[in-house]
Amino acid sequence: MKKAIVSILCTFWVSHSFAYNAPPNKKLTIAINKNVELLGLAYFIGFEGVDIETKTITIDSKKIPKKDWHNYGYFIYEKYKKFAANESLLNSFTVADHLWLDYIIALLVQVEDFPNARLTDAIAESYYINFSKTRNLKEAKENVTIFLGGLNSFYTQINFNQYLIDSKAYYDKALEEVRSGLPQTDFISKMEEFYKNSFETYTLVPSLTIPKGMGFGARYSSAGKTHIFNVFGGIDFQQFLNTDELKMGFTDKQRLRELSVHEFGHSFVNPSIDKLPEKIITDTELLLEPMRLAMSDQGYNTWRASLYEHFVRAGEIIIAEKLGDKLGAENLLEQYVEERQFRYIPTILIELRKYDAGQYKSYDETVLEAMKEIEKTR
Repeated sequence: MKKAIVSILCTFWVSHSFAYNAPPNKKLTIAINKNVELLGLAYFIGFEGVDIETKTITIDSKKIPKKDWHNYGYFIYEKYKKFAANESLLNSFTVADHLWLDYIIALLVQVEDFPNARLTDAIAESYYINFSKTRNLKEAKENVTIFLGGLNSFYTQINFNQYLIDSKAYYDKALEEVRSGLPQTDFISKMEEFYKNSFETYTLVPSLTIPKGMGFGARYSSAGKTHIFNVFGGIDFQQFLNTDELKMGFTDKQRLRELSVHEFGHSFVNPSIDKLPEKIITDTELLLEPMRLAMSDQGYNTWRASLYEHFVRAGEIIIAEKLGDKLGAENLLEQYVEERQFRYIPTILIELRKYDAGQYKSYDETVLEAMKEIEKTR
């Protein structure tokens, strides 16, 4: 797949995922999704793992071999790299090489488990229309059928079910780490109260095959109910070979909360950005230029994508404050503005605090007013 796709256990396996309910909010679930795991493995052996032995990565200001950071990914890469040129996999990649991983994941959480995944009438066309570059419905259906069919075959050909059985202890541990690492404070309710909106379910989907550091917010609506997902790879070091003390990379409690608030935040924030008058988007587009390189380096290549991230990250700071984590909020503000160059967050925060104090009636109105203030900085 091309670069674009980047910036895409209980005691028994159950259909589609296996999960624990995670307190403190009854709508929040932690689940491993089999379809996501197969996609992550396919992506790792096809792209992330290529030449990984010769690359380095900087973690906590220290440069280390990339294969040491992605050590579980490298483990599966070594085991399955011989399948990188698998014909079924290449057929799937060919019709999806222009898509982002989050778009694909939003489809995969709706279909049956591989090797029985197929497009059904229950899935709205918006979740697969982009499989056609021209958004032609007939072509999109044909391509998504090729995509799912290829991965169905790939699942069987590499005996992915055996991988899941062999790796059960690792997935058990990953779920345990996420479950025990989540804050006891109900951050879901805090988000619903602040944004004055809610969704039917919230699912955290930790993944051992999605590359570490990657996170994707996905959502779908069915029968008038919207379900949102946070799919994410490991966030810290892993230890899993020749040891009784497994560490699968999900023990950083602060990062877990921030990541969850961030990815779930997109479902609250993005629709309000999309309601903005197109004129205000185009009139402010030049404001991307001073930070274009910094945004591009983080995978945000358009002004609209940058705006999504600005508002979501500003919301993270507000939620951290509401959870009583003043230091965490201050650290986020410094990291996002100083280190990662989201320069309009302070302006947005002023308007969010007005909204929180009751000055604006809705989050939609707040976003519009914040954009008017951002426009003044041109």
